Amino acid sequence: MGLKDMSIENIATHFRINGSILKAKPFGNGHINDTYLLVYNQSGTEKKYILRKINKYVFKKPETVIQNSLKITDHIKNHLKNSGIKDTSRRVVQFVKTFDDKPFFTDENHDYWCVILFIENAYTVDYVRKPNQAYEAAKAFGLFQKLISDAPVNEYQYTIPDFHNLQKRLNLFDSVLADDMYSRKESAKPEIELAKKYRFLETRIESLLERDELPLRIVHNDTKINNVMLDNETDEGICVIDLDTVMPGYIISDFGDMVRTFTSPVAEDEQDTSKVTMRIDIFKALVNGYLFQLKEILTQAEIDNLVYGAQLITYEQSIRFLTDYLNGDVYYSTAYSDHNLIRARNQFALLESIMGKSDSMKNTIKFFL
Repeated sequence: MGLKDMSIENIATHFRINGSILKAKPFGNGHINDTYLLVYNQSGTEKKYILRKINKYVFKKPETVIQNSLKITDHIKNHLKNSGIKDTSRRVVQFVKTFDDKPFFTDENHDYWCVILFIENAYTVDYVRKPNQAYEAAKAFGLFQKLISDAPVNEYQYTIPDFHNLQKRLNLFDSVLADDMYSRKESAKPEIELAKKYRFLETRIESLLERDELPLRIVHNDTKINNVMLDNETDEGICVIDLDTVMPGYIISDFGDMVRTFTSPVAEDEQDTSKVTMRIDIFKALVNGYLFQLKEILTQAEIDNLVYGAQLITYEQSIRFLTDYLNGDVYYSTAYSDHNLIRARNQFALLESIMGKSDSMKNTIKFFL
């Protein structure tokens, strides 16, 4: 059977899922991977699963993505069980194996597919609506990091080399800007100027890494608010999801991406930048939840650079969106022609808000230590 004839239902038949499939439909709003919700009838009860195709153009070695994910989920399960938590089904991602006992299926187009259990009675948000959501999600990310703090770095591969390498991001930006292959430079003039204005943020991370001040750890590397499942009834952060970028990295990057995605009151493609701001009440809740789990683990250098991490990652994401816009939208999925430009504009607005409130952010961190 050729891939053109292979429906989502056909792909699902390769996994050890009992019952008959009732429906299969696209799920979520991620920019990278194709994701589907599968619903099965299992002896009269509906059971849900998530089927995902790993984007092989973003992740050059899809098998590495899955291997890292399996390794880290096993690591977390062992810690949870040792803590007396027996039912881990809602606390950590659960992979479903194929009938040939593999955690993935490879189709004729050499695409990699994997299935995980759907976490029932839980939800995700694309932006935080109330401080308690920020507290619970940050606490969940903090616990995730705490549980993997002893994970051996040398046993994990990089799923995307140089993922948070700002220097390489800026080099690509410079190259794409110089080529202007799609004649978009003129329409992005204000954003290009902001990219130049905040370029000084690159210097500090280079210095920190040169002096080996930040410990290299296994981290999530994509701590967006919608990568935490929150309980429907209690709003508790119960499970960290989307483990594709679990690999060696730095805690300030994870903290920075939390600030970037938690504190703005609007989605990252909101066109009205007057609505974009770093909400200090949400930041306080985030810091409280994260440090509740990690303040005994973080080094002083990590603590001293948490706010810088927020500046760094927001700037990096601004550059990534802007570069993709100038480069013809080859990385992020877009819904309209200037979608990535709007995203870049939005993120630069957030960066300016963060820069203006950095002293208050540092004082907040001191308060919760």
